[in-house]
Amino acid sequence: MTTLQEYSPGTPEQPASILSKAFDVLATFGPEQRVLTLTEISRASGLPKSTVHRLVNRLIPLGVIEPHGSGFKVGLPMRRLASAMPIESLRQCALPHLGSLHRWSRRHVHLGGLRAGRVIFVERFVVPGHDLPSASPGTELPAHATALGKAMLAFVSPEELETVLDGPFEKLAPNTITNPGDLLVQLRTIRRRRVAVARGESHPDVTCVASPIVIKDRAVGAISVSTTSEDAAVDRALVDAVAVTADRISRDNQRELAQGNEIWFPGTD
Repeated sequence: MTTLQEYSPGTPEQPASILSKAFDVLATFGPEQRVLTLTEISRASGLPKSTVHRLVNRLIPLGVIEPHGSGFKVGLPMRRLASAMPIESLRQCALPHLGSLHRWSRRHVHLGGLRAGRVIFVERFVVPGHDLPSASPGTELPAHATALGKAMLAFVSPEELETVLDGPFEKLAPNTITNPGDLLVQLRTIRRRRVAVARGESHPDVTCVASPIVIKDRAVGAISVSTTSEDAAVDRALVDAVAVTADRISRDNQRELAQGNEIWFPGTD
């Protein structure tokens, strides 16, 4: 029987090294890089073209990579892995509500989760033709610099919060919070109001209003609406709409969990 010790990192021939290189290949694909040639994969991953060629030939029979014209794309069977994540149940519950918020607000709408002090964007609805920046699914940003992140940080455990407050505090825009004390004051207010606002903190031209999706006093995710920094329409109606939408998503997701899926909840989404 193979043991975990046999898979520890070491020489390039060991399975762990091959696996990490395979993930390096997969990491080159994204929303703007859906089809790539061997040369483009090699350049983006930093791996020799011969290594990429060998890895791609191994991944194609597994359905991980598929040929596409003169290049390659992520294999459709990989969609099954994404749908297997517990957070997918939250996404499915959120979709109708995000669509309604998007139509009502006529602004970009996002859903995100929190991992190790960073926001991972899970879903988005964008306004076609609008040049306001929008983070695509899979994008990571430091939580302290986003409304989504602050909405979720307000509900983490003291141990998790202490790790975030220890920094470092990456500065993404002129208004990014870089002082732990200032962040802590904001988080206390956000926890009470269940709404976070970030003006020019992740991007100088963007203001975001976010609200956490809270279940059992834990933020399992958060939603946000993005608007321009100059937009004076960040009024009570918008704030209330975001908060009400988050509450509705929480309610629907709790119903899903209650149908024999409670194991999906305990922080392991």
